Amino acid sequence: MPSNRIKIEICGASYMITTDEPEEYVQELSQKLDQQIRQLMDSSGAMSAYNAMMLCCLQYLDQYQKSEQNLDRIRSQLAEYLEDAARARIELDEARREVERLKRELESK
Repeated sequence: MPSNRIKIEICGASYMITTDEPEEYVQELSQKLDQQIRQLMDSSGAMSAYNAMMLCCLQYLDQYQKSEQNLDRIRSQLAEYLEDAARARIELDEARREVERLKRELESK
């Protein structure tokens, strides 16, 4: 159950958010969002806050999806590395057994 009720302000509008995140973190996020929205509005004199918010949402969604794709690739690579490590461990164990067998064979001659 979320424990923090935090008041934030974005483009002059106040919002009450309930979250488990620390207030400092939420305030930092809201300030970054406010700054990005204002930059978009400043770069285009006719852009409304709503349109700037929609563009920010699209940008964040794009970044999120690309991050998820990268995470999937990293997970796949990690699984491959773990499989390679397991194969290498098996090969090492087999090589050690072979060395021991050959040592015993040499000692018995």
